[in-house]
Amino acid sequence: MVRRFMAAVAVGAVLLVACGSDDNESDGSAAPATAAPSDTAAPADTAAPADTAAPADTTASEETTASEDTTAPADTPAPDDSNGLVGDRTATAGPDCGAGTGEPATGEPIKLGNVTTSVPGIDFSTGPVMMNAYFQCVNDNGGINGRPVQMLMENDNLKPEDAAAAARKLIETDQVVAMVGGFSIIDCPVNADYYAQQEYYVIVAGVPAECFSSPNLAAANMGPGYSALGAAQIVVEKGAKGTMVTMTNQTATSDYNNSLAGLYAEQNGLEWIDIQIPPPIEDANAAVLDAVAKAGKGGAIVLNYTPPEGLKILKAAEELGLIDEVIWGSSTPLNDNSVAAALGAPWANKLNVNAELSLLDDPRPEMELYRTVSAEYNPDAPLGSFQQMGFMIGRIIVQTLLDMDPADLDDPAAVNAAIKAIKNFDTHIVCKPWYFGALPDGNVPNNWDYNVVPDGTDTMVLDKDCFEIAEVEPILTAVRAAEVDQGLNVGG
Repeated sequence: MVRRFMAAVAVGAVLLVACGSDDNESDGSAAPATAAPSDTAAPADTAAPADTAAPADTTASEETTASEDTTAPADTPAPDDSNGLVGDRTATAGPDCGAGTGEPATGEPIKLGNVTTSVPGIDFSTGPVMMNAYFQCVNDNGGINGRPVQMLMENDNLKPEDAAAAARKLIETDQVVAMVGGFSIIDCPVNADYYAQQEYYVIVAGVPAECFSSPNLAAANMGPGYSALGAAQIVVEKGAKGTMVTMTNQTATSDYNNSLAGLYAEQNGLEWIDIQIPPPIEDANAAVLDAVAKAGKGGAIVLNYTPPEGLKILKAAEELGLIDEVIWGSSTPLNDNSVAAALGAPWANKLNVNAELSLLDDPRPEMELYRTVSAEYNPDAPLGSFQQMGFMIGRIIVQTLLDMDPADLDDPAAVNAAIKAIKNFDTHIVCKPWYFGALPDGNVPNNWDYNVVPDGTDTMVLDKDCFEIAEVEPILTAVRAAEVDQGLNVGG
């Protein structure tokens, strides 16, 4: 049975496992606005900046440590669209950053807030940083009817009390009109009821189960649970036998991370063993030896880590000569060109990464704009899944605001009603159009995805085009029924 942890559980347990978070982390401050080095998703030891991460005239990144070769080749072929899901659809948000006027926005900013987790070993800050980079591009191109967007980002420090305080500060003190683009392990379980009470409809990059089981929350991604499930589908398809071992960080909500993959493994005749290691991983060699021994020859190992921790495991497997002992899979975060570059030739075609979003070198307009904005406004960041999510969420909220009556932009009730009403937002970044849903049992609008593999040099390449995530739990079954009834996930 899938275990869904409520806020009370998170509050009681997370303090025991937030190994990298200590009392000198800034409480309620912005997540680090630095780009990832070539083998990490974001620097773990970077101090958090101040509350506002989105002045219109500043860039989101301050350090230059990323790998340089992050621009997609102009002649990269488009992904196979034979299944009719990923063709050249017309993007809802158009070809430009917002209005595309080329004129800087002035006047009173429109405030948006989010809560993000950024601690050593679990750093999701690269997503909001990229979203903020898109807002800067929007602000340089007319803003929202001439007004700039200002993002206020709070770091929950993997502490429930900080997460609760951050949401209340943003809504009650800072008076943000919307909460959008938070990448957090504990925001959803801690604050879902609060957001519902405040009648805020929140677009997140979901992590724990609660991000997918509330009518007031909808994720641009499918989170570690569904993404690991997609990876499990691929390793089974590629012949895994005997035992599937899943690995993830140990946190208050981590029992959920691999639970859906475990259900799928058991439904397909494999034994399932879940390994959870307190972050950050201290002895990767021991962890790999243990996992490979438990999986057995021809078994599978599915990782559920951000790039810094995932690379520890993968490089240890390489050094120990264990790459070919099992079939390897991963959830979305390792879909990052810096990961492909760090792995190199030994891992060519040998790591199956479930990609909830399109290929990083997809030549279609939405991804071309993502790369262009990243190069100009977030130049030190590698291309990666978290950054894609941040960019996509930025596109969704900006277009929603542009479509509103300008007189309503300072009214949280009006803004959140507009968010709730989002249907069939078409983008090349995901397999099918995105929608908010506000479904009573929860929202999983992103429920088809890709499998990618490292090419042996520095790029993740397509291995399997859009496929349907398996229905191993009731929520996804209910979501797909609602999509049919309400005409959702339908695009040009």
